Amino acid sequence: MEDARRTFWLLLAGFLLLHVVLAVSLPVSGDEAYYWDCSRHPDWSYFDQPPLVIWAMIPARAVFGDTRLAVRAPAILSGLLAGLFLLGLVRRLGGGYREAAWAYAVLHAMPLFFLGAFYTSTDIAMATAYLGATWAAAALAAGEERAWWGFGVAVGLGFLAKFPVVIVLPALLPALMVPGVRRQLRTPVPWAAGALSLVLTAPVWIWGARHHWDNITFQLAGRHGGGSFGLKYLGEFIGANLLLATPFVAAALAVAWWRGWRRREATWRVAVVATTMPFVFFGLVALRERVGAHWGGPGLVVAAALLAVTRFRWRRGLVVAGAVMGVALCLAAGWVVANPEKLVGLEWSYRGRPHRISTKKLAAVIGNREIMAELERRRAPGELVASESYTNVHLFAFLSKGKLPTRLAHVKPGKHGLASLYWYTPDELRGRDVLFVTVKRGVDEALRETFAEVVEGEPIEIVRGGRVVRSLRTLRCRDLLHPEGVFTRLGDR
Repeated sequence: MEDARRTFWLLLAGFLLLHVVLAVSLPVSGDEAYYWDCSRHPDWSYFDQPPLVIWAMIPARAVFGDTRLAVRAPAILSGLLAGLFLLGLVRRLGGGYREAAWAYAVLHAMPLFFLGAFYTSTDIAMATAYLGATWAAAALAAGEERAWWGFGVAVGLGFLAKFPVVIVLPALLPALMVPGVRRQLRTPVPWAAGALSLVLTAPVWIWGARHHWDNITFQLAGRHGGGSFGLKYLGEFIGANLLLATPFVAAALAVAWWRGWRRREATWRVAVVATTMPFVFFGLVALRERVGAHWGGPGLVVAAALLAVTRFRWRRGLVVAGAVMGVALCLAAGWVVANPEKLVGLEWSYRGRPHRISTKKLAAVIGNREIMAELERRRAPGELVASESYTNVHLFAFLSKGKLPTRLAHVKPGKHGLASLYWYTPDELRGRDVLFVTVKRGVDEALRETFAEVVEGEPIEIVRGGRVVRSLRTLRCRDLLHPEGVFTRLGDR
């Protein structure tokens, strides 16, 4: 028992150290820089993101400064908490420290969690909250009335991380099948915990009420276009999760899920339902539209607990094979990020998502510091730097540690990354000059309708091995006349 306890805590500490090392070693992505820039503008919530991950970055920045470690601190903390929540859930399933250590190791055999535990996203925070809520539901099934509070807090905070955490609610059903748990519904505790959960979500509703419910409208309609019924996107979703978990680990998880379903204990049924819900819900959505490849992640995380306490003949071999494949995939991804110049010249794209997965996309990670430095050199006193790309806008701001005054120009039909349109009023923007940088040709007309004058300048070119691997147009935009709708959504309605 003591050896198992020591092993668990050493494993937790070892992976924590590894997450920190990787976090400070790899460059920050555009999405991470977006969260960082949002953290410089504290608010109740944000247009396309709830606030928890962004809020968590604020104290991290106060301690570590505007660094990679500060940006990735929310992910590292989520990875650590996931290990602690796994211990609680595994215990409810009849295991102990040894099984919890096994479950945490299984998680790291999956590229989904291994990369997510040091790459800041709303998904890793939501998956951790989802795991915490499952643990609380399993405790309820075992007769712990106080677990209502844990479930309420986990769902409320999970909602502040990412809205789909609510699909964990059906995990309560197996617990409610227990007569003693149903009797608890006659007491104030479940309802008070539910009220607390709702109160924790208040920042989202406060921001929405202040901004014409733009955040809710976006989540319900703006980001989901719908489409005709078909199996193509479902196949993509299933295939992506096999890759993110590795087929070997996925096979082991499937066996553990089936064994768990056949057991009659309510605690096991809670974990089985929690594992199932992300795949059922997003699988149904995928029959009409493309869904995120990683959206099944919360189910995979919970399934690791089931696997840890389920023994079968090929379990260890499958996990070891999955770990080897997972390490290979992670190393390959790391090599690509560190050496994008060697692949950017290749002509390759996945036909199912030609605009999402393509070697041409690697150009966006080449020479960002050089571009940022060149923008600082070219920028005239008082001039803003802008782009239609939210990735470029926030990444250049991060690389300059906030010194470069960047602004997003919403001159294309993009849906994500629009939080900055709620940071500046028309009066703060009207009359300003802008150095605009872009790779597109279709933005010129919209800019000419917005500014008094637009003149194209010399492009910024990034050269590697004697050839241009990345080229950005620059446009000098004089006298911002109509910022409403393009640079701001404040005061335009």
